[in-house]
Amino acid sequence: MGKGSGDSRSLPRLLVWEGLALAWFVHLGRHPLAIPIWSLHFHYGALFFLAAYPLLYVYRWKLADGILRFILWPVSFVLGWGLGVSTYLWVTYILFFTGNPFTRSFMNHWWVLGPLYGFLYFPLIQPLLGTSVKYQSLGQLFWTFLYSGLGGFLGYLLGAFVDKKYGVSIGDNRFLLWVTLLLIGAAVGAMAARRAGAK
Repeated sequence: MGKGSGDSRSLPRLLVWEGLALAWFVHLGRHPLAIPIWSLHFHYGALFFLAAYPLLYVYRWKLADGILRFILWPVSFVLGWGLGVSTYLWVTYILFFTGNPFTRSFMNHWWVLGPLYGFLYFPLIQPLLGTSVKYQSLGQLFWTFLYSGLGGFLGYLLGAFVDKKYGVSIGDNRFLLWVTLLLIGAAVGAMAARRAGAK
């Protein structure tokens, strides 16, 4: 998969993610509750991903050098953040599809979980998609996910401790605090993996 340079980006990774996104988009059109539960957010997010993902991938792969880098940088900036929003919608929809009882929390508290998700998206999700500035091979991604999983688990344990000790006083925001600590732990783990790989 290469050593991390822009020229080493993998076409199969692009095709795999675009194919999965297309499959999920088709599934959205067939699911009877996909539209009613959150208007057309999921559909618009899926359409944006289908169009923006290959554009940003090709930009990072072929156009991120020379004068084109500066000309197209604003476009890549918008695409990068837009894909972050789109993947947040994907996560929310997957929670809904699997019957997770906390789906509504991701929908109703997006103003808190959305920014926190950004801390996880850029060090973890972007490299997985292959759209980060520095491309990561599958081997590098393994260590990133290992560190991130460990950090997320520690965040989960911290959330369990806080919930057990202060859960009653926190009230309805207990789950929100728990997820916040989990996301922060996973993000810190992913960034630690990046720093370890840079040494």
